[in-house]
Amino acid sequence: MNLSSNRLVWSGLFISLSLGCWGKGSSGGGDGDSAEDMLWEVMADGVGEGVLLSAWTDNNTALIVGGDLAGGSGVLVRYDGSTVCVEPEVTERALWWIHGDGAGEWMAVGEGGTVLIEVDGVRTRNDVPSESTLFGVWVEDDVAFAVGGDVDAGTGEAWRLENGEWEAIISDAPGVLFKVWDGWMVGDNVAYFWDDDTGTAEERPAGERLLTIRGRSDDDVWAVGGTASAAVLHWDGTEWEPINASGLGQPLNGVWTIGGADVWVAGNFGTTAFTDGSGWTMPDLPMTSEHFHAVWPYQDEMLFLGGNLFSMGDNYGTIGRYGAVSKSLSTEECE
Repeated sequence: MNLSSNRLVWSGLFISLSLGCWGKGSSGGGDGDSAEDMLWEVMADGVGEGVLLSAWTDNNTALIVGGDLAGGSGVLVRYDGSTVCVEPEVTERALWWIHGDGAGEWMAVGEGGTVLIEVDGVRTRNDVPSESTLFGVWVEDDVAFAVGGDVDAGTGEAWRLENGEWEAIISDAPGVLFKVWDGWMVGDNVAYFWDDDTGTAEERPAGERLLTIRGRSDDDVWAVGGTASAAVLHWDGTEWEPINASGLGQPLNGVWTIGGADVWVAGNFGTTAFTDGSGWTMPDLPMTSEHFHAVWPYQDEMLFLGGNLFSMGDNYGTIGRYGAVSKSLSTEECE
């Protein structure tokens, strides 16, 4: 298994662990905890010198990437359930998304076409030949997809990696592409699906500004976003349908789900919630006024990742948490 040569083998370990902890009917708690026993709280604040934008679990450690959005460097944060440490300046520019396809192998993408790859502790670069920001990445089997665009120009692009070479599969889309999941690519009023059989990206417009997408199956896909308020859409295999987002309020940036699990969302001004299909469960008050960009499961917790995303000053990270037994962790530099 080698990401640098793009020979990837899917690992089912994370999926099985996620289903065990976050199965439907558990109210999101897992291990028999009821929703009433669980806490919504900020676990760590003022983390590093950059906002935190996404996570991936590798060898029982949550790897969280982000960076300084004012042209500064990328950061990598490690969380093992009891400690949080920061590895600064892992790249010259901020990293927006991370995804892996097996133990010890992951890819992170970011500003200026940055692509950072780690395989068994060895890091290499395979940047996309573009100066645009890459906001999302997905790796599976023997290929990878990266999406992004030029925010100022309002155009999007998508790239496909095979045999170590990047190929542009979408150029000058009429909106920035923000995230990719299992062939789906969504963004600013644009949505596509990559058809392996035809080798083309088919348009599947949703009529919304979508920030993130994730699904349980081909006919059970969820996307979130919004401009002035929260938008939640569901793909049933044929068309997009809007989901009632009343009570969520702020635009959403992150969504996570998997087969058999609840749908979790995160957004601006501390917005956090989950649903089993019968309404949204959320804290009485937001846990923070900072903004969450992503939500990710870790063991029997859910992590909400963000920080002062819209600040003109120095960036810092915030990690929110839904789980049993309160945690308040300080951060240190990784050894």
